[in-house]
Amino acid sequence: MNGDYPAKRQQLESDGFCILENIIDAQMLAQLRSITDMMLARQEAAHFAENRSQGSLISVFDEPVMATLVAYPPILAALAKLGFAEPKWSSGFVISKPAASPPLFWHQDARFWDDPVSYTPQIIQCFLMIYLVDTSPENGCLRLIPGSHLRRHPLHDALPDAHGETLGRMDNPAHLAYQRAEGEIDVPVKAGDVIMGSARLLHAAHGNRSPQRRTNITLWYYPAFDELPEGIRAFLAERELPPNWREQNRDLIEALWPRYQGDTKPIRQNRSPGPALKRGAWAPDR
Repeated sequence: MNGDYPAKRQQLESDGFCILENIIDAQMLAQLRSITDMMLARQEAAHFAENRSQGSLISVFDEPVMATLVAYPPILAALAKLGFAEPKWSSGFVISKPAASPPLFWHQDARFWDDPVSYTPQIIQCFLMIYLVDTSPENGCLRLIPGSHLRRHPLHDALPDAHGETLGRMDNPAHLAYQRAEGEIDVPVKAGDVIMGSARLLHAAHGNRSPQRRTNITLWYYPAFDELPEGIRAFLAERELPPNWREQNRDLIEALWPRYQGDTKPIRQNRSPGPALKRGAWAPDR
């Protein structure tokens, strides 16, 4: 499926993810490794304690040079081949698991469960995970539950808010959020590959049992922004670029930043799926 973008689009819709191979070239990878090493070195010990499960959670807005990755032509070209000619972008994070670190907890990142569109195959929000090293179960590769963006899994009803502090600190390592889950698969990739996945997809990562750091940069795009309900577009357009990005990166980012000109009220953010998310094969309705 390496170059079969129609098949990748179909997999994105049906399974909730696809792999875009060889997107980041060697020169860009070297630059990103240098930048992320610098960003990680600036963090205090408290940051890593609060994000023990993630490893780190550093906003790309901390380093304006990251705009070159957000607008990286091969990424935008791959999105266009998938049928997303005018994507919008909203944020991103450096997520780096140090050597001998625990697993990332199970979670989904969707925010618009109050809108009926979240219960359809329509593409809303997607992560692009850019790995700076080869990944495997040994060093913390991604794991996910295909189809969980459209079908309810027992984890949906058992997990606490993934965006609170409890799971990040790993207060209770025995919690099911860190365990194996029914239907999960591993998604190992090569450095420079990009994993694209729905924000609604349940995903996690293995612990890093290797002696080296495993870093990825996760960027959040709205691939078909103009097709989204107006309330969602209004919500996304409320944010402004940080001052340092407006001053240094306006030419790169302006076309990718969400804008809305209508008068619809922004939707209320809701991170928990409602009853309209029907149960899948993991736990049939009783």
